[in-house]
Amino acid sequence: MPLRLSKLKSLQVLVGAKLFIGGHGGLRMEDLGEVENLYGSLSVLELQNVVDKREALKAKMKEKNHVEKLSLELSESSTADNSQTERDILDGLRPHTNIKEVEIAVYRGTKFPNWLADHSFLKLVELSLCYCEDCDSLPALGQLPSLKFLYISQMHRLTEVTEEFYGSSSSNKPFNSLEKLEFADMPEWKQWHVLGCGEFPKLEKLSIEDCPELRGKLPENLCSLTELKISECHQLNLDTSQLEGMKQIVELEIGDCDYLTLPLSILPSTLKKINIYELKLEEPVGEMSYCNMFLEYLTLHECVMSPDQFLPRARTLSVQDCHNLTTFLIPTATETLCIYDCENIEKLSVAFGGTQMTSLSIVGCKKLKWLPERMQELLPSLKELRLKKCPEIESFPEGGLPFNLQALSIIDCKKLVNGRNEWLLPRLRQLEIEHDGSDKEMEHDGSDEEMEHDDSDEEIKHDGSDEEIEHEGRDEEMEHDGSDEEMEHDGSEEEMEHDDSDEEIEHDGSDKEIEHWELPSSIQSLTIGNQKTLSSKDLKSLTSLEYLRIINLPQIQSLLEEDRLPSSLSELHLDYHDELHSLHLCHLTSLLHLNIDSCRNLQSLSESALPSSLSYLGISHCPNLQSLSELVLPSSLSKLTIEYCPKLQSLPVKGMPSSLSKLTIFQCPLLTPLLEFDKGEYWLNISQIPIIRIDHKHL
Repeated sequence: MPLRLSKLKSLQVLVGAKLFIGGHGGLRMEDLGEVENLYGSLSVLELQNVVDKREALKAKMKEKNHVEKLSLELSESSTADNSQTERDILDGLRPHTNIKEVEIAVYRGTKFPNWLADHSFLKLVELSLCYCEDCDSLPALGQLPSLKFLYISQMHRLTEVTEEFYGSSSSNKPFNSLEKLEFADMPEWKQWHVLGCGEFPKLEKLSIEDCPELRGKLPENLCSLTELKISECHQLNLDTSQLEGMKQIVELEIGDCDYLTLPLSILPSTLKKINIYELKLEEPVGEMSYCNMFLEYLTLHECVMSPDQFLPRARTLSVQDCHNLTTFLIPTATETLCIYDCENIEKLSVAFGGTQMTSLSIVGCKKLKWLPERMQELLPSLKELRLKKCPEIESFPEGGLPFNLQALSIIDCKKLVNGRNEWLLPRLRQLEIEHDGSDKEMEHDGSDEEMEHDDSDEEIKHDGSDEEIEHEGRDEEMEHDGSDEEMEHDGSEEEMEHDDSDEEIEHDGSDKEIEHWELPSSIQSLTIGNQKTLSSKDLKSLTSLEYLRIINLPQIQSLLEEDRLPSSLSELHLDYHDELHSLHLCHLTSLLHLNIDSCRNLQSLSESALPSSLSYLGISHCPNLQSLSELVLPSSLSKLTIEYCPKLQSLPVKGMPSSLSKLTIFQCPLLTPLLEFDKGEYWLNISQIPIIRIDHKHL
């Protein structure tokens, strides 16, 4: 922004501009005043540099009838001693009545300017008051006729919201247009005076956070409310009359409220989503209390509840860190259940009559000894099963797992995996077998940084359906329906992202060799990690396999040299193989995506290392890789990513395929000078590649 705006008197559009007042290189109020035809949004900052109201008036904000959004901000260095001066300055910056949005921040006055509550602002729809730490009262905002969104936060001296807040008009209901109201970080707020005259008739969303001293009641008869959030309000409580007045509520979030005991039995039947954390749940009068409620989502985090707690019916149920639970009854209506870190649960059971559950995740339940009994009979629709860090589970239930299971994940379940030869899962499509690698140090040489890949737009279909897998190298995450939890591999910084039915199975790393697993031929996606050995017969029998990831397998070199991988593969990941010193993959004629990560002893790629079908090649954290053969890159290759290879000193630039559309090099210090724009030795050979990214810089 030029130092003298006054020289740009014809300026009309100023979208999102931030103007700093005073100081070195800052603007004067008269500079702003002489630009008459400003449109859009405007932020005026460092207002403590304005001397008084007379100087503020020079900005002529009241005449700028096309400015729709105005932000006024002072400095944190401003002191309460200037309280009246700051109020006078804001008085002088009163906007035109056409204003639609106003924000006042870092204001140290004790009172707000009078114009803020002027009902002549007929178009004002949004107001934000934040970091106004010395204000001890709120203006009469209730009579602003068009106000829809009101945000109030960091008012540290406010102790009461009084009747003044609503305004004095007798003809209009207070806050007649307000749809969203948020209070946050109000440490001294103790009382909210309620008129009981139908205030907030259109309020849809109410949020109160970090108001630890707030007592008493919320406004009643919030008949339009759809979302209510209350957190860190340790003195607040809810009663029946307040909840009964919320006729339209669909979403409720309550947590970390010391004296609030949630009466589940009186929750409105309109609710569809409930998130409860750090709260004590009240016992219902009886099971029929919930007969009219059917939730889409119910999340319980660090809640205190009885082992036989009867919960509302919910399509997706998540129970996390509920440490007092020793048993858990799976509700009949649940389709997706996630139980995380409930370390004292010993037994799971299914409600009488079974369920239509399709996805079950159990993570970090260290005392759990048994899966639910009669799973085949009671969970016939189960398609995904994820078990992680449940070391005491010894076996599948009698009769086995449900026949319709398509995705199976078992991680760090030592007793469950040992000695298993048969899976008896004819419809299983995806399987991952891996342990935590605790017996092997898995660190990247020379760097603690996470690898970043640029192949996020690479999509490979590998399950025969319309699902797509988006690969992001080491930043991949594994996602499951109804679970936001990332599937992290212990000992590795890697996260995997597959489609919604991906799963893992983690082995304990014992010395028992697993050579004769009879894996279902239906498997299309397989991940194997930290096994002592693996039968090539098992791999060859997987004629539908499209995705394969192998982590830390001692026999990896012989698997590759002896052509033991199925030719149906379209994607292959090789991670953490110190034994790997060369690649022999030319026989994999369907392979499209190859990722090599943390193979310490890989020094070069020979001419016959890669198949002719390859479209993406990623190499990372291979500290001894020095060269790639001049003819190693296939003519089909479209993307090449090489990261954290400190000894790599050359690229096959003369053999770069014309199909290459993206080249990414990161943390390869010997290569970087050769690729320098318009100067490097390799520049002429790579300049025709459409996208080149070297150390996060696009060339």
